[in-house]
Amino acid sequence: MWIASPWRIIPHSFVVTLALVLTTTLAVGKSGTECWRSAEHAQAPARVSAAPGVVPVSVSQAPIWKTITIGQYKGANAIRAAIDAAPCPIAIGDQADEIIGRPAFPFSRNKLDVDLVVVSVAELGFGPDGASLHDIYARAGTFDLELCPAEVGPILRLNYLDQPLGDFLHVAMRPVATYGGELVDFTLGNGGSALLLIGGDARPDVVLTGGVRLIFMRPRVDSVASGVAPNSGSGLVNR
Repeated sequence: MWIASPWRIIPHSFVVTLALVLTTTLAVGKSGTECWRSAEHAQAPARVSAAPGVVPVSVSQAPIWKTITIGQYKGANAIRAAIDAAPCPIAIGDQADEIIGRPAFPFSRNKLDVDLVVVSVAELGFGPDGASLHDIYARAGTFDLELCPAEVGPILRLNYLDQPLGDFLHVAMRPVATYGGELVDFTLGNGGSALLLIGGDARPDVVLTGGVRLIFMRPRVDSVASGVAPNSGSGLVNR
């Protein structure tokens, strides 16, 4: 039986409250001081400026923000153990933890380097009112940006320990269904007392406002040449 760290599984409502309060209280029992000292000097992903409703040419040439390796952990327990042992306190919402533990959660069998790009809804050419996930993902696809493997959520959380305070990034991914049938994706944030990995509503008609920033994957030429299928198509769900 898996025994969870008290930092790992916490009610979703508490995570949301924590994110909104953005308290600067340091966590006890882990090297929070070092984490937040690093975060003070961390740089959030660069933004691409554009007039409302205009897609900047640079979106198609947006720089690689981070490269991470998936396939290192062979299952939910391995991921959870790594999170519990992380040098910075990480809090996981109940929905995020549930989908990681689903049998259908797609863990990569082999190690694979993934290049990540961050763009906002507005930078994709939508106004401040934003657009639905379906339309956002479709627009991103025209710039050769693909949905991330679901595994990117927890792996990036482990690799992005100096996320600036108040920064939140939405993982563009195929949603994973909970046991109750809810479609869930990941958001990474820094709420002050802990780094956050939370689950959110990932129905195709959910609207994200223009200021929301998303993490996409930029496919590599070698992966295309090797016949690796692109991870695109917002209509696909991992159940």
